[in-house]
Amino acid sequence: MMYGKNKEPAGITLVIVKESIKSFIRHNNFEMSVALASYGFFSIIPLLFFVAYLLGGYTVFSHQVTNGIENLVSHVFPNLNGFTINEFYFPASHRITWGIVSLSMIFVSLMSVSDSLRTSFFKVFNITQEISFFRLQIINITTTFLILALFVALVAGEMIYNFYIRPFIEGIFLKNSGDVIASFIVTSICMVTVYVAFQPVRLKTRHIVTVSVITAILLVVMKSLFSRFLSFNPNYGVAFGSMKIFFIMIIWVYYCFLVILFGAEIIVNIEKREALLLKKLFLGAEHAGGIPEKFINRYIKVYDKGDVVFFEEEDGDVMFFVMSGVVSISRKNKVIRTMKTGDYFGEMSMLLDAPRTATVRVLEHHTRLVIISRENFKTILRESPEIVLAILKEMALRLKSTNESI
Repeated sequence: MMYGKNKEPAGITLVIVKESIKSFIRHNNFEMSVALASYGFFSIIPLLFFVAYLLGGYTVFSHQVTNGIENLVSHVFPNLNGFTINEFYFPASHRITWGIVSLSMIFVSLMSVSDSLRTSFFKVFNITQEISFFRLQIINITTTFLILALFVALVAGEMIYNFYIRPFIEGIFLKNSGDVIASFIVTSICMVTVYVAFQPVRLKTRHIVTVSVITAILLVVMKSLFSRFLSFNPNYGVAFGSMKIFFIMIIWVYYCFLVILFGAEIIVNIEKREALLLKKLFLGAEHAGGIPEKFINRYIKVYDKGDVVFFEEEDGDVMFFVMSGVVSISRKNKVIRTMKTGDYFGEMSMLLDAPRTATVRVLEHHTRLVIISRENFKTILRESPEIVLAILKEMALRLKSTNESI
């Protein structure tokens, strides 16, 4: 329940980032990214060969396809210019070298990436995977076709960009500026596709776009920095000999998956940002003071002395936290407890979806109560074991007090 539509303050953004970092570490995304990088590396190169096979039907056209793949690689990978010219020209111009077995192996490798990434997203979103094996494979096959279509579209787009758009951009901007813009656009499209394809729950479009832009910026900036690092350290990875270029690519793919999973953590915490801030109320006054005033005012309702918050036997789908003031809790016209600043009430009937067991009246003017929904409270309990323990202790004390009064 919201009271007003104020713009999100900067403090909320800071809380989302901090919580995303914490959950990123808690979910051990570094380890998940290692597995994803392994699958991803052994899929990306064959995937690009497959795109060259699909689009390079004629010898003249093969050069354009190769240049398109070269541009795509330069926009996605750091310091790999010139790598694909010789590598992809052969499969693009010799289609007979491809067979059903080769294409099947590429498809299976892509399905492995799809399955691993989907599993990682389920873990990030804290969702138990309850999908039958066959349905999951159908989803993975669909996602694999989507990835194939994305890469084909990107290579085709790079071909159009190289022949029609690049000369126009370079006539207005510096060459490097045009490449940065193109890299940002390509990366953003990839990120939107990934988050749309692998989201385990329905997400708001603006959140997906926002996080896709953030991850694209992180990738483009790091690509530039990594390229500079490689230019100043040309011997980096030389211990791998002829495999040096593949070592660099694995490192980069690993970083890409780190950023993708961190973006997923940001999306999750954006979706539950209300609960992240409201949980500070239950952690004590020193934490509650860190909640932005503009935010908390959305959930506050002000009562005057004598007002009834709710009556006994009413339905209850929200609970209340006393931000300031005093209220009394009575049962059958007998006051059994008073609640002051820092106390909360109404959680039992809300969680049990049962009628209210007492009547609550306001005892002071300008009493401010924070209204907390069932969904936000469940998120708070799920994310904060220390709050669960504190609430259990409070409920036990209240039950003891009630029994003593009876």
